[in-house]
Amino acid sequence: MRAPPAEAWGRTPRQMVFLARSFGRHALELGNAIPERPLFFLKSLSALVGPGEAVVLPAESAEVHHEAEVAVWVGAPLTRATPEEAAGAIEAWTVLNDVTARDVQRADGGRFTRAKCFDTFCPLCPQAVSPAALGDWRAARVQGWRNGALAQDAPLSDLLYSPAEALSAISQVMTLRPGDLVSLGTPAGVGPLAAGDSFEVRLVGGGGEALLSLVNPVVAAR
Repeated sequence: MRAPPAEAWGRTPRQMVFLARSFGRHALELGNAIPERPLFFLKSLSALVGPGEAVVLPAESAEVHHEAEVAVWVGAPLTRATPEEAAGAIEAWTVLNDVTARDVQRADGGRFTRAKCFDTFCPLCPQAVSPAALGDWRAARVQGWRNGALAQDAPLSDLLYSPAEALSAISQVMTLRPGDLVSLGTPAGVGPLAAGDSFEVRLVGGGGEALLSLVNPVVAAR
């Protein structure tokens, strides 16, 4: 099946909200409990880089991990929205890499901010796929390829919470506005990145077609 064309997006998010431990197997692989409700955090806009730009391994970490993720662009304001209202506010789908300094995260007692906000720690695809082009989101897959080898692969049906449920939960705390980006979390298979690596994130449609691809090299800090 031929993939529908992705739209050129290229916008900078207004803010970025990330789901954590939203794939059960990923939570378990790191020894974490599966959350009873959507767990989320914010990531700095200064971490953003585009396709082909390098992920720079900081001197503060010896264990930087890749996290292939699918994200949704918010297209309408959401304040204390129901899941049904939230579903209608999903404007488009994209992919990103939620790069994480895992040893820094452990040193910070599991907290997310320092480990995930180093410069270059959020490669983001500048293209997006509309909900209509994606079709049934449950049949789509998120994949992570390290140096051409498949490292992460899961259907979005494995998400503990639907995108609409996640957006609804976030909107109970903070108003989501057009231009916000919400990343839906990463599946099992996260692992280390080393200087010289290349990492690709793909959104794969229900028919097996690659809808989006994001590739970034990895380099050591100078």
